[in-house]
Amino acid sequence: MKSIRSFLLSRLMWGVAGVLLVGAGLVYALVARSLGSHFDLALAERVQGLASLLFQTQEALSFEFSGQLMPEYERAEAPEYFELTFDDGSPLERSESLGDANLELAVEPDEVPAFWTAPLPDGRDGRYVARVIEVHHVYPEEGPGRPEAARILVVLARGTEALVAAERAALRTCAAVSFGLLLFIGLIVRFAVTRGLRPAMRLAATLDAIAVDNLPERLDIGTLPAELAPIVETTNALLQRVDSALKRERRTTADIAHELRTPISELITSAEIALRDRSDVDGSHRALSTVHDVAWRMERSVSILLQLARLEMGVESFEREPVDIGGLVHECIGAQADTIRERELRVDNAVELDVWVRGDSEVLRIVISNLISNAVAYAPLGGRVTCTLHGSDDDWSVSIENDSDDLCAADIESLSEPFWRKDRARADRDRSGLGLALSDALAEHNGMRLTYRLDERAFRVSLVGNATNGHA
Repeated sequence: MKSIRSFLLSRLMWGVAGVLLVGAGLVYALVARSLGSHFDLALAERVQGLASLLFQTQEALSFEFSGQLMPEYERAEAPEYFELTFDDGSPLERSESLGDANLELAVEPDEVPAFWTAPLPDGRDGRYVARVIEVHHVYPEEGPGRPEAARILVVLARGTEALVAAERAALRTCAAVSFGLLLFIGLIVRFAVTRGLRPAMRLAATLDAIAVDNLPERLDIGTLPAELAPIVETTNALLQRVDSALKRERRTTADIAHELRTPISELITSAEIALRDRSDVDGSHRALSTVHDVAWRMERSVSILLQLARLEMGVESFEREPVDIGGLVHECIGAQADTIRERELRVDNAVELDVWVRGDSEVLRIVISNLISNAVAYAPLGGRVTCTLHGSDDDWSVSIENDSDDLCAADIESLSEPFWRKDRARADRDRSGLGLALSDALAEHNGMRLTYRLDERAFRVSLVGNATNGHA
């Protein structure tokens, strides 16, 4: 389909043409039928006219025909014909135009006029009518001696040239009127379609004028028909999502540049120190150790970014299987034992062992490990970390809660953004700010979700196993 405009115009015009064709056909059929009926009626009246010339007296049956009054039966060009015969078949009278020819009957004659179509004696197309006429005595006598009425068969024929000409004229009129109406309706349809599609053209022009680097908050097009309103609303929602994605991408790009600039500077500095004095083995060893640590942190950040990209592209595959969520929580807490002792934290683990849920074991390990690691790292010295579990199987949630001194309600929406960290946290070189972003993406692609809640000094993050029926 090239365009909606051409589609509508073609379909509407074909539809209108079809309707006009059917309408013109019906009108022509009715007119032709009416013309035929009037033609037959005129034939029947001519038969009645001939019958009025028949008289029966005591002497004989007479037919008072006058060629001057009825010249159509005697003219040489396009004549009409009649023939009168008695009931026994003997001839009574015939038109001069017949000559030696006869009018052949194609129907059984009766007192009701019967019509048929057949060639005339001169070869022209003609229309015939036959009727039996009873001719009574002019002065009827009463009693048994009353003469019987004579039965005369009247057959009349005339050419159909006038009828055919009238039908053709009616056909030309119907065709001309239909063509004129088609042109007139075509102009109206063209105008209506063009005017009706004008809001769509205005919408297209507005969309074409949108610049990627300056997306509007909403499309300002004015009043639109009801059919285009959902498209505009959907486009407005899309613009907001695209704008948010572009802002997030720009912010992520800036954060990546910022995050990599410092370790790259450290790499350069350490390399310069190692190359400055090759005789200083201890200094070169320390510099290489620093290079190793920095490269490891960079590799970890790049790996997480690549995994986030694969999640966005949908190339990661996951399996749902029974996982001991209780054992996994205990394992992740044990992995943080040294940090817990150094920070003098109190960990309350209310998650029991041997509690099974369904999910991808590696995904659950990464997400729960990140949540517990963040809680241990960002809880204040001597603070508290609490782990709880609600439900099992497909409907469950794990909550990790820790004391927090620096978070505020405005920070909640930014927690899952890549590289986002509070200012105090940026001094921690071991944390890249990608843990919650990766955890949130992994949870979303596995039918789970992360919820965040800040209640005074207590910050709680919950991994909800059923995104529709879980509880935070």
